[in-house]
Amino acid sequence: MKKRVLQLRATENEKGLIEQRAELYSSLQELTSKVEMEKRAFSEEEDKTFKETEEKIKSIDKTLDMIQRARNVRMIDAPTTEDPADDIEEVEIRAFANIIRERADSNITKTDNGAIIPKTVVNKIIDKVKDISPLFRDATKYNIKGTVSIPYVDESNDNITVAYATEFTDLEAKSTKLLSVDLVGYLAGALAKISVSLLNSTDIELVDFVVGKLGIAVADFMDHEILVGTNNKITGLSTATQIITAAAQTAITADELIRLQGKLKSAFQRNAYFVMHPDTLTAIKLLKDKNDRYLFNEQIKDGFSGTILGKPVYTSDQCPGLSAGAKAIFYLDAAEALSAKLVEDYVQILKEKYATQHAIGVVAWCEADAKISNQQAVAVLQMAASNG
Repeated sequence: MKKRVLQLRATENEKGLIEQRAELYSSLQELTSKVEMEKRAFSEEEDKTFKETEEKIKSIDKTLDMIQRARNVRMIDAPTTEDPADDIEEVEIRAFANIIRERADSNITKTDNGAIIPKTVVNKIIDKVKDISPLFRDATKYNIKGTVSIPYVDESNDNITVAYATEFTDLEAKSTKLLSVDLVGYLAGALAKISVSLLNSTDIELVDFVVGKLGIAVADFMDHEILVGTNNKITGLSTATQIITAAAQTAITADELIRLQGKLKSAFQRNAYFVMHPDTLTAIKLLKDKNDRYLFNEQIKDGFSGTILGKPVYTSDQCPGLSAGAKAIFYLDAAEALSAKLVEDYVQILKEKYATQHAIGVVAWCEADAKISNQQAVAVLQMAASNG
């Protein structure tokens, strides 16, 4: 966290007001989310609570504005070289840590399980997912709530061509077809359990721990849905149409890898990479060419596990292994092949659920989806089907 000059640091009073505002805002969002989820109108009591909370927020905003205006009058000639957002981030992180600790205290009698939305923390979770999952990081993302319709050209029926022409002779009209893929907002949640014994650590360490746990959980979820998919939910790469079928159920050959790579046109080769289970990668490491040289080239670079046929390899525990009928290896240009969305919703503290485990739960809710938006940019090696 950047250190700012003394004159620009927020006072303890300001920080306290900002923390109060964060809690009021989270209760407001929780109330709204409940009404939206239950698809009904506000009750009289909820309407009264909403208006009272809104007024309190406005009052805090007004106070903070007046404090800032007063500071500006005193410091009209003072240099300002730092970003005021630094203090806001620090306050949000501290407020989030305080709420976690407060809701873990068995002496607290509050009945709400408080949904909170500190943007700083939520954005850190999304950034963590990008760091862990190259597939999600590289996919073309649409961070918009609700259904997003993405148009694309049907390449299989694109008849537009270039031909020689004669002056004063009409060109022959050709047709193309425009299709679309819809990204839907499927609700998903990631849960992190935190030992109460850890709650004595510093604010930054506590928040980093929560962000790390939730980020890994969300990344594993997104990897699984992108690679395997779920019926009537996220389909990911499961609908790929460019498929190479292996001759065996549990073994692959160098020829099959070469054929898989050749499925993608030159336009998609530059940024393409392989995706597979770690055990599949081990099996490929043992493959040798005719001169008894290993095909696999050991390189640890940019978060990938090495190269095959000159292309990076990304391993994921969520990818199916070498088993009958499994889609075991993907070769794709993720940015061209895949469209995805992961829109933050809110973070919720679970106070009672894990009390008997001497732990609290922190769950992140989000809207997610992933679909193929260009079939030509992805190819799959599928293992031979079971005889039974």
